[in-house]
Amino acid sequence: MAVQKEIPVEEKLRALFTLQQIDAKINEIKTIRGELPMEVADLEDDIAGLQTRVSHISTEIAELNQEISNKRNAIKDFERLIEKYDDQLNNIKNSREYDAINKEKEIAGLEIMSAEKRMREYGKQIELKEETLANTQNALDSRNKDLEFKKAELTEIEKENAEEIEKIMVERAAADAKLDPRMHRAYHRIRGNVRNGIAVASIMRSSCGGCFSKIPSQRHSEIRAHYRIVDCENCGRILVDQAITGIAAMEEEKVEKTTRRKMRLTTK
Repeated sequence: MAVQKEIPVEEKLRALFTLQQIDAKINEIKTIRGELPMEVADLEDDIAGLQTRVSHISTEIAELNQEISNKRNAIKDFERLIEKYDDQLNNIKNSREYDAINKEKEIAGLEIMSAEKRMREYGKQIELKEETLANTQNALDSRNKDLEFKKAELTEIEKENAEEIEKIMVERAAADAKLDPRMHRAYHRIRGNVRNGIAVASIMRSSCGGCFSKIPSQRHSEIRAHYRIVDCENCGRILVDQAITGIAAMEEEKVEKTTRRKMRLTTK
């Protein structure tokens, strides 16, 4: 059985730092995508509500139009009844019977007036509801356009992300293979415990790049020696120097300022 070759600490540190960079990139991709699915879901909820409202208003308008039609038919019935009463009145000689039929004719006339009044009321209600329907339909059309745009944007981002993630996952697997189970557990434990998910921090002007605590000179020397993995005494992050990160001295201050700015924004 072949003995597995021990991977040097320096190579493990490079693998840890690479893993950290890749995981940070994956988080960034997820953040960019993160709000779009929620926006799409919100738009779909709005559209469903507007569609229900359009359907409800349309039903109410149809019912009011049916009521108008019913009243119009009722008026025709009362008009025919009045014609009948007129014929009867022309042939009646008894005053009491005349008064009775005339009374029925008046009632029929009042029914016509009542029906016409209700038709006007229904007509006004229809006008208001049609205006509301038009506004609701416009809002629905606008939401549908927004949804179409957001879905296209999300599809494009997911396509781009899928290609990018597929590429960097190959790099992640290569870095991951250099870590033993104990280092795996430590890396993920630290990521879960720290605020910004940064488990591997570079040294910035003799300070931890994660929490900015000063690193004792003895510990600093141990980090530069690469003979063991050293963590920050304050925040617990794994510490690496410029030889591992590849950050030039002139860039160190820029990185520190950017990191501090991000830390301030995170705490707000």
